[in-house]
Formats: sequence, structure tokens, C-alpha cells
Amino acid sequence: MIQNLKNKALRERKTKREGRQFLFYTGMVLLLIFAITLKRCLGPAYQKHAAYIPSENEFKDSSIHWANAVINYTPHAQCRMECRHITKPEVFDILHNGKVNMAKSQVDAPECQRRYALDGYSKENQHLRIIVSPCADKLTIITCIDLDHDWPCICGKDY
Repeated sequence: MIQNLKNKALRERKTKREGRQFLFYTGMVLLLIFAITLKRCLGPAYQKHAAYIPSENEFKDSSIHWANAVINYTPHAQCRMECRHITKPEVFDILHNGKVNMAKSQVDAPECQRRYALDGYSKENQHLRIIVSPCADKLTIITCIDLDHDWPCICGKDY
């Protein structure tokens, strides 16, 4: 009889311990699922924006007023935008919020032949580079590049 009571007490303690372990591991699995879901939701955009560190030689030229400029698109830029799924509002957003990549820009050329490479992220989290050439109060969009995805574009030699 005493042996049965002792075994019963051991079984009850073992059952409680197993119950606590089950709750602990279930909680950890749910926490892991929540963390993975949150990472996917914030995903690449959060990491890319957080990792951006402006260069020391970041371009600041107050003589170029891109916000008020008339924007022209070359046929090449229009073709590249179409095949890379880049819209005009996205280009406009990069023009206003993008950072000039001095390594990819040609700022030493004569005034209307300068080329600026603007890098930034669209609202759809595309990492874009817009090559633009300012001349007086006009901006010519030369090409648009998706830096994260290589799109198959067939724009031909005419562009």
C-alpha cells in the first residue's frame, strides 16, 4: 500500500514536470514562429534601410533643384522601366529621397553632360538606381536599374 502511494506520488510529479516541459517547448516554438513571421514582414526592406550608412563624400549641390525640374525619359529608360517593373512614381520618389552614388556618377563632365546615379528603395522595396542628367531646369532619366534582381530586358540596339 505504501509502495502504491509512493509510486502514485512519483507519477503525479512526473506528469506535472512533463506538463511544464510541454508548455515551455510549445511556448518556445510559438515564439520562434512569431519571430520568423516578424522577420519576413519587416524582411529585406528593414535590413537594407537599417544598414545604409551615408558616405562621407555624400553629394550636396544646392544648385540643382530636382523637385521643380521637368522630367524627360529617354526611350532606353522607358524600356528598362517597363521590363523591370519600375513606375514613374517610384522614379520620382528616388529623385527626391535617393542618395547620390558618387562612385557611379560622372560629375566632372560639362554641365549638361553630367550623370548622377541616385540609389534608393521604392515603396515596393526594390533597390533602385536611377541615372539622371540635369540640364538647366530639365532632368533626363537615362536608365533605371533594379540592383537586387536581374530582369531579362530586350530593348534592342535602337535604345
